[in-house]
Amino acid sequence: MTRRSKPSGWRRWVERPQTLAWRRTLQQIHLWIGVGLGMYVVVLSVTGSAVVLRPDFHRWLIVHSVPAVGTRLAGAELESAVRNRYANYTFESLREQSRPDSPVIVALVRDGQTTQRVFDPYAARDLGPAYPPILSVVEWVVDLHDNLLARDVGRTVNGVGALLLLALLLTGAVLWWPGRARWHRGLTTGRPEKSRRFAYRLHNALGFWSFALLFVWTITAVYFAFPEPFDATINYFDAHPSDSERPGDAFVMAIIRLHFGRFGGMPGRIAWIVLGLTPAILFVTGFIMWWTRVVRRRLRTTLDARLNSNEPVLGGNG
Repeated sequence: MTRRSKPSGWRRWVERPQTLAWRRTLQQIHLWIGVGLGMYVVVLSVTGSAVVLRPDFHRWLIVHSVPAVGTRLAGAELESAVRNRYANYTFESLREQSRPDSPVIVALVRDGQTTQRVFDPYAARDLGPAYPPILSVVEWVVDLHDNLLARDVGRTVNGVGALLLLALLLTGAVLWWPGRARWHRGLTTGRPEKSRRFAYRLHNALGFWSFALLFVWTITAVYFAFPEPFDATINYFDAHPSDSERPGDAFVMAIIRLHFGRFGGMPGRIAWIVLGLTPAILFVTGFIMWWTRVVRRRLRTTLDARLNSNEPVLGGNG
């Protein structure tokens, strides 16, 4: 009888990767990175979606032009009209722009507080605050997303987090492969249902289809925090360092625009808002898998052991 040779590691990876010991180790690494970064991923995912419309909020809420109808006030007449319109304030200064349809920004003081208002120099009317309060909220969300509200330290932490997310992505890509006979199952979620199985399939399918996008987001996040290695690499391949153009700059700008969703008009931005929630969904589905497969099973085992040993589960009088 001919003795069957043991399948090689590569063969086992292709056919039955679940039998490989190193894959189980990789699974644990993937699990604990995901659990450790869970809330961080959710915060970046939600805030990233929220700030996609940042330029639009500035365009919608800040008055950039006024109807150029009639005579535009200027000089002493403009200052007099401003003082009359804001009689309850102390006039401080005004700022005009060169375009005929530009409004005037007026600085005013009352009760020791300085405020800026937008003034129509044609109709001599107030157009609201120069910087609406909601934009402060938008910029707060942007700062939370970019710097974790901690400036340079937060940006560095974001960079380290992005490197860990990159490790999470790469380990997830390796773990996704279920074997040659079942690889196609990882492309679809199957019928929606309230079960761990559906969470697993949703996690796998969403991870597969969003991998390229998540990879770009993660790499650009690393670049924002640590640009020096990227710049050094681009400079290394620059054949003409004396000129103002570098061969990799166009690519870097392209992926930055991709990161922020600066393409496709409003449909593209809406798509980016929805897709930006993908990391949060991956965390939720991964958490469900971990909770049902590991935590709940251990809790059940512990409970059964206590019941079998007649130990009080919730305490007792002894």
